[in-house]
Amino acid sequence: MKKVLLAAAVASFGLSAAQAAPTLYGKLNVSLNQVQNYDFADNDETQLNSNASRIGVKGEEALTDNISAVYQAEWAVSTDGSGSDTDWSARNRFLGLKFKDVGTLKAGNYDSYFKTAAGKYQDIFNDDTNLDITKTMHGEERLKNVVGFETDKNLIVPGLQFNIMALVGEHNSTEYTTKENDSFSGVSTSISYENKDIGLAAAIAGNFAVPGDYAALSLKDVESDAYRVTGSLDLGALGAKGLVFGALWQHAELSDSPSAAALTAAKLKPEAASAEEKAWAITAGYTIPETPVTLKAQYQSAETTADGMTDRTIDQYGVGVDYNFNKQTRFYGVLAQQKHDWKAEDKKTVFGVGMEYNF
Repeated sequence: MKKVLLAAAVASFGLSAAQAAPTLYGKLNVSLNQVQNYDFADNDETQLNSNASRIGVKGEEALTDNISAVYQAEWAVSTDGSGSDTDWSARNRFLGLKFKDVGTLKAGNYDSYFKTAAGKYQDIFNDDTNLDITKTMHGEERLKNVVGFETDKNLIVPGLQFNIMALVGEHNSTEYTTKENDSFSGVSTSISYENKDIGLAAAIAGNFAVPGDYAALSLKDVESDAYRVTGSLDLGALGAKGLVFGALWQHAELSDSPSAAALTAAKLKPEAASAEEKAWAITAGYTIPETPVTLKAQYQSAETTADGMTDRTIDQYGVGVDYNFNKQTRFYGVLAQQKHDWKAEDKKTVFGVGMEYNF
């Protein structure tokens, strides 16, 4: 009887055996935080944050023996009803073709390969409304109107992958970016390697004329050239079960593009045309054996320099603890401080607790 009901349900949705149903997935991440010197002013604030909560659908549909259609559409969900996570705003979205044992061609709006070169061990506060590395350093952009290609991880050497995406000329112009509608106007690329047997993951990434932000100068969508090196090492293969270290280093500067000329002429920040940013981060995580508890720590720093301006440095250090009920659910606590050395009220402190559920 159950089989008959299942078959009827499938038929009612018009699905045949040759069709693969899309996967519904998501993440809800809600935290209660106390922020001292919020926005680097003498202003404490209690916050309930949604922390990049999201929902989406994704899937893969075989077209031939060697080619499949792949797709993803993801939306932000404002779990707390306010803040930076606008309900139903666009996150990663693409449509593409996957070529068996070769790679995947994708077109849409999704994370740059410069951004994804930083894995989960280079940003332990990823998605946190106050503490994500996008608050301190360049390069954490999701790019619109892009076409990208990702090789299969076993195409040449097991674990080695090449990625490249190009921005088409219709990408949105901003105060410091001009359109070139009839051309490709920027490139984001990376090379990554992962060997689970020895616990090693590493990547090198580069952006060329890609719009990005500079936190220390409050600049957004400025065409820039940047390169990033990341790596992590899980010492479980060496006998230190549960201990993982991660690191990131990068350099960014304005590209020889309309952005630089616009900044030179702008009455807002003419000195920023010569801006350069050097940033790095180190992390450590330790899952206590035979327990659901993970301890985490991170330190990061970004120094921005420009002609005619005193250097500006953003430092952030923090610790966290996770209690993992299962693979889908964790409770966590965080304590971190961020410092802007050029401001009168130069420290912001965040501490709080939260819950994350993945489905």
